[in-house]
Amino acid sequence: MANVRCLQKLFRLQKLLLPLHAQTCHLASLHRQLPLAAASLARGYAKDATDKTTGSTSLEDFRAREEQLERERDAAEEAAAKATQNEAGSGGAGGAGGKHQESAEQTAKQAKVDAIRDKILDAALEHVPQHGWTRQAIVLGAEQCGYPSVVHGMFPEGGFALVSHFNGRCNAQLVQSLKEKTSKGQQEVENPLDFLVQAVRQRMEMIAPYKAQWPQAMSLIAQPQHASTALAQVLTLVDDICYYSGDRSVDFGWYTRRIGLATIMKMTELYLLQDTSAGNVQTWEFLKNRMDEAVQLQMALSQTEGMTHTFQRSFNSAFITARNILGLGFKRN
Repeated sequence: MANVRCLQKLFRLQKLLLPLHAQTCHLASLHRQLPLAAASLARGYAKDATDKTTGSTSLEDFRAREEQLERERDAAEEAAAKATQNEAGSGGAGGAGGKHQESAEQTAKQAKVDAIRDKILDAALEHVPQHGWTRQAIVLGAEQCGYPSVVHGMFPEGGFALVSHFNGRCNAQLVQSLKEKTSKGQQEVENPLDFLVQAVRQRMEMIAPYKAQWPQAMSLIAQPQHASTALAQVLTLVDDICYYSGDRSVDFGWYTRRIGLATIMKMTELYLLQDTSAGNVQTWEFLKNRMDEAVQLQMALSQTEGMTHTFQRSFNSAFITARNILGLGFKRN
């Protein structure tokens, strides 16, 4: 039995020693292949042993170094972010400046084109008595200003461009005259009815030099593609006349008076074309009578409240519809 137990111990000892021997051989092989790594590990172990024996504060030093590195990284990231923002800001400012400059250039270019158009159309008006409100008159006006005849391509509307230019210029002249008479609307008008009569007469007298050719202009104005521009010019003009006559009302009569004045202006314009009296005296008498009738009509309607509201609503609806279609706000600075 003793021998058996000894053999068992030997077997167990052999099982224990064999793995250890294999591991030892493997470590020896690694040591031969990686001498530098082994030496480094040895130095590290030696350093750790030295630190443990001397009780140094290597852990605190490590933490200090890591904190310093973290601060440096944060500073570098912050500097990079600021640089990116500055670059973006300078690029955005440059883009906005470029857009503003481009817009200014386009505005200046358009102003130059408009000035050339006005110059040609002003010269073309001199040829209307002979050639009418036609493209030929525009061509002659361009040649008179020193431009080639092909420049008429700047006026795709044809003869209506000349009519619209004439109406716009006459309206501006009348408004300027009304401003001077009323100190830009600050001076009170003593007789508003006479003021309206004189304003409409002054505007009609501007048509008189082209009386023979004006039916052609009216036919161009009546064309559907030109109606919006022509109507806008009329509504703006009657509003200016009423404004400088002292009409500051905000009631329903605001629209009624303007529609009524526009109607009287067109009636007077038609009467002028048929008037053969000296100095168009009959036309001015016709204008005065229509103004008086309008005042009397307004007084009569004011006595019948129900009819007045119906009448005013009809005019107001027509005026508001026309204003909305044309995009007119009738705002003054």
